[in-house]
Amino acid sequence: MKLAVVIVHYNSSGDLRRCLESLVAYASPAEHRVIIVDNASEDDGLAEVHRQYNQFQWIFSKENLGYSKGCNLGMAQVDAEYYLLLNPDIVVQPGALQLLLEFADRSPRAGMVGPQLLNEDLSVQDSCRRFYNLKTLLLRRTILGKIFPNSETVHLHLMGDFDHQSVRPVDWVLGGCILVRKSAMQRTGPMDERFFLYFEDVDWCYRMWQAGYEVVYTPDARFIHRHRRDSAQGKFSRTFWLHLGSLISFYEKWGILVWLLKKWRGPLLVFLLWGLDVLGLTAAFGAAYGLRSMMSNLFTEELYPFSEYQPLLLFSLLLASLTFLLTGRYRTARHRQRRPVLEHVQQVGVVSVLLLAATYLGHLDVISRAVLLMFIPLLFISTALGEVGVNAILRRLEKGNLSLERTLLMGAPRRLQAWLAQAGSLQAAGIDVAGYVWQPSAGEDGLPPLANGDVPWLGTPATMVETVHRYRISQVVFWDRPLDEPETWLQLAGLRRLRVGLRWNLEDVWLLASGARVDDFAGGLSAVQTYGSTAAIKSGLTRLGSLLFGGTMILLTWLPWLWLKIVRTRRGSARTMRIQARDLWGNDPQLSVAVGSGGQVLPLPWQLGLMISLVLGKVRLVGARAVLGPVRYRPEDAREMAGFWKDEPGVPGLTGSWVRTARVDLPGMAKEPVSLFSLVKQLWLDPGGFGVIGSADAVAGIKDEAPSGPEVS
Repeated sequence: MKLAVVIVHYNSSGDLRRCLESLVAYASPAEHRVIIVDNASEDDGLAEVHRQYNQFQWIFSKENLGYSKGCNLGMAQVDAEYYLLLNPDIVVQPGALQLLLEFADRSPRAGMVGPQLLNEDLSVQDSCRRFYNLKTLLLRRTILGKIFPNSETVHLHLMGDFDHQSVRPVDWVLGGCILVRKSAMQRTGPMDERFFLYFEDVDWCYRMWQAGYEVVYTPDARFIHRHRRDSAQGKFSRTFWLHLGSLISFYEKWGILVWLLKKWRGPLLVFLLWGLDVLGLTAAFGAAYGLRSMMSNLFTEELYPFSEYQPLLLFSLLLASLTFLLTGRYRTARHRQRRPVLEHVQQVGVVSVLLLAATYLGHLDVISRAVLLMFIPLLFISTALGEVGVNAILRRLEKGNLSLERTLLMGAPRRLQAWLAQAGSLQAAGIDVAGYVWQPSAGEDGLPPLANGDVPWLGTPATMVETVHRYRISQVVFWDRPLDEPETWLQLAGLRRLRVGLRWNLEDVWLLASGARVDDFAGGLSAVQTYGSTAAIKSGLTRLGSLLFGGTMILLTWLPWLWLKIVRTRRGSARTMRIQARDLWGNDPQLSVAVGSGGQVLPLPWQLGLMISLVLGKVRLVGARAVLGPVRYRPEDAREMAGFWKDEPGVPGLTGSWVRTARVDLPGMAKEPVSLFSLVKQLWLDPGGFGVIGSADAVAGIKDEAPSGPEVS
């Protein structure tokens, strides 16, 4: 199809009627289609307009999608050479559509064409502009505009020095009436849907120039535009705030200062967390001193003035900072992860032990032990709140598309397409994919966009550094190992000079998870995975913990188990089953499990058989998951793959990092570290994580145990 006309409508059926009437009266002779996307309008006249012009394609959204998303929805309905986006307040003039298409056909470098827009009195509108700068913003969007109404800066921004009577390339044109070439859109992607209303046209034109196309204004084709500046209605109007929000989003996406902040976001977030830790520790220390002062009547010893505690406060700040640094709290790669509670307990515990030891060994008699003891839990709470605050700020910024990492993908289109199809919500992961780079085959001018046109091809690997500059990229993700060629290493060196993040999305990342070290092997690099004394000590402590827990639970579970065997089994409400389990390490333990009438695994107090297996070493308290089935178990996702290489080989665990919650399993949501509460809950309600055991799980004969007799078979 030659042309698709897309109109996004919202509560302006009178304007829409005039627009559709003009499209019928002055229709293009080329093959075309008209699509109207209604954003949940509530005006009374829409039904009549729909009835009158039912020859066009109508899409009725159940919610207000915004202008950019509505345009993208309309353009997705038809494959056309050109797309003409019209506001409902546009009135087509005789021959305008044909003249516009003819001009575009004659101008192959024009990715976008903006026609001449006229007011209703046929005077020419300022429909083409120069890009914003800081001075323009201050004069257009603040009170300075009223102080300097005749500013030369604003005059040049509105292109008042141009008579609008000749053809010329311009920075950007108003999106209310704009013709877009499909082949150009494949290089830029569609409208950016982060812009609900306003600035989507500025952003699209900017990307068009970045992709090597021109944005051209032509006075040959004319349209009447009943232009209404809703954003100027008042400082507290909804449209004003939408305009301001879109302006912020635009500069978050393209501003050089924001780009620099994103490149250094890791250290900045760490610095922010450290600052909040310092404030939290100071507040916790002050609160502990205040509580001790309020309870002075409960103590016989005098409480010294707070000035006597200031050296201890400074020492605590230094001690906590060093301890948190050495224990990994300030690792930049972990700013998006919620740390397990147990890890934070350990970090605060180390600080507390060192602080108590220092005050004891220093014979600091002026220090109240009560102040220190109250300070420790307050330190845990304040530092935990600081981390929660950093993560909440980050998530809020990402939700508003204000802190997404602008990402460039480098890899074969087929691999990237497969990843994009299963990646879920990239926004939830804090990622804004600008596009991808790859080398086209001989004779190809370019490559197609991916993900339904949302991820355009931006160039070849040889131009990665230039692409990173042009598109304000903050991280590059590779799907292939670097080629051993000088040009490849030159590009990598350039990216490293720019300090952008580099990520390799390779299957061999298990080497990192396993703790492998880099070593020389016959003159080449190799990754070495070994097992040392630390692994042996950890394995021994794990076995000892399982033995102590299992022995204790045997003493507590034999009476409930006896009740199950004698009473519940005969009533048919429960039974014990011998199952054949398997795990990643090749262990095949036979386990005795108590289940309900429906096959569901009963809680821990009924699991005497599992506790005996725990003592005998067939299972451990915390470890890899055991599963049922005739097929050897293999890792199912990235986390299990990392666990296979990172965890020490051993028997299956009754609980472990494989624990999932309903929140984590929601599509598109990032998986978070499992909390201590989740581990204990899993162990109590469903030890082993077997869920419901049915006959289909039979492996070498999963079977019911004999109902008579209390002995374990």
